[in-house]
Amino acid sequence: MNILVIKFRNIGDVLLTAPLITALHTAGHRVSALVKSGTEAMLEGHPQLDDVLVYPMRSQGEGRLAYLRRELAFYRQLRARRFDLAINTTEGDRGVIAAFLSGAQRRRGPFTPGRDNRWRRYLLTETVNPRDTHLRHTVLRNLDLGHPDAANIPIAVTLHINDADRDTVRRLLDAQGYDSARPLVHIHPTSRWFFKCWTEDGMAATIDYLIANGAQVALSCAPDGHERAKLDAILARCRQRPFDLGGRLTLKQTAALSAIAAVFFGVDTAPMHMAAAVGTPVVAIFGPSGAFDWGPWPNGWRSDANPYPARNGVQSAGAHLVIQQSWDCAPCGQAGCNNSKRSDCLERTGTTQVIAALDAALARSHVR
Repeated sequence: MNILVIKFRNIGDVLLTAPLITALHTAGHRVSALVKSGTEAMLEGHPQLDDVLVYPMRSQGEGRLAYLRRELAFYRQLRARRFDLAINTTEGDRGVIAAFLSGAQRRRGPFTPGRDNRWRRYLLTETVNPRDTHLRHTVLRNLDLGHPDAANIPIAVTLHINDADRDTVRRLLDAQGYDSARPLVHIHPTSRWFFKCWTEDGMAATIDYLIANGAQVALSCAPDGHERAKLDAILARCRQRPFDLGGRLTLKQTAALSAIAAVFFGVDTAPMHMAAAVGTPVVAIFGPSGAFDWGPWPNGWRSDANPYPARNGVQSAGAHLVIQQSWDCAPCGQAGCNNSKRSDCLERTGTTQVIAALDAALARSHVR
């Protein structure tokens, strides 16, 4: 069967469709993925994926009519691939429409009766009710959409890194004095949503502790002015000098940095998922979002049960650890407390707890 998997979301969301792609391919199907521009790197090189298709974006200065013509041409090319099944993995309207316009006779996706617009139901031939999956990890919800056409295999999020990206990262580290005989901790302290970030003082104190106790620290952030300013504020509070790669790495190079590291430390971001995908132990601080939904995936997981079964609190799965307050309001799913863009649960997470978790992770890595 020729299957199209549609994921019109952000970088981390796209990466977490990798197990679904693997399971469909293992069952003997040909699999293509359709994603937003800028997220395709998360699936490029996936050994079980036949094609990565990128939805056309409207160019700057492009008229609406010209863009519509380009969209229609894209859909003509999509239909020419003659997909048998299109799986929309998100609850947005655009994915449902893309599944319908793909020409696939079978179209499957999430649909919540009484909440979603009824017209969405008519564009799908098979539906899955996502509200039947309370406290179910995103990886497992994606796999639910593959049944009964997906193989039952150990679940792993895979991310391909090429040698060129590894070499680039190694050169950047070497230029700042990297010593391969000493453990390296990759810290990605920023997020596009600052209400998911830990405190600048907490990050700086943790960096200082790690370096003072023999570890090396490499910092990264997205090539975005706001994130770079956040990273600079952290560096201004540091007494020790970590390796600064902020804004200098592509997505794949960020993953290559994690692959070199003994431990990854950060918050709920795409780089956290990327680190877990390349097999690096993760210590992550969660605030408004839930680990049951977005925790770093433990590759090789063999159960249909959620590796993060609790609503909040400290949880571990495989080599990964999530730190979150055991508060009744956590996770709130909001943009900070009452949508204030500030998260008390993160601001009140103590440095001592974080440092103890990183010490334990480094000890388990057998490199410290």
